[in-house]
Amino acid sequence: MFKRLHKDRRGQVFIEALIVIPLLFMIFCFVIEMGYLMYNWSVINYYVCNTAEAAATRGQFTSEVRAQLAAKVSDWTVNSQGYNYDAGSDSPPGALDNDTVYIYGTDMDTPVQRGSYINVNISYPWRFKFFLIDSLMSYVVSEESLRLKVNAAAQSEVFIE
Repeated sequence: MFKRLHKDRRGQVFIEALIVIPLLFMIFCFVIEMGYLMYNWSVINYYVCNTAEAAATRGQFTSEVRAQLAAKVSDWTVNSQGYNYDAGSDSPPGALDNDTVYIYGTDMDTPVQRGSYINVNISYPWRFKFFLIDSLMSYVVSEESLRLKVNAAAQSEVFIE
């Protein structure tokens, strides 16, 4: 009787599929999530660098330049729906809100002399779209929230007398 059961292979493919298909699905979802993450990071990096150049040509990191950066990040990133933008400070606050994108850098009221650096920084909260990846990453990384942080600096091109 046991020999007959040992030779009976019916259902073996089904059992193997029960193990393999969820793993393939998780890998597929992980690849998609990492694609979103890399896209957002590259978009944020691009616009922060462009904003640093724009601020360098003006000689000041003004509120208008900060608002343009906030608008571009809001328009072009994947997870930007529902985020607030805080673009009025020189440094990030001590307690970061998970729903706020912080844009900070060189003081907006201070003109920067030619040759000195203008700093542009952004701290962007990241949420994974797929709940299993979000749960797994919060367990593995052991952080409440993940943030993309990008910094850029450019030399001021304006001579102030």
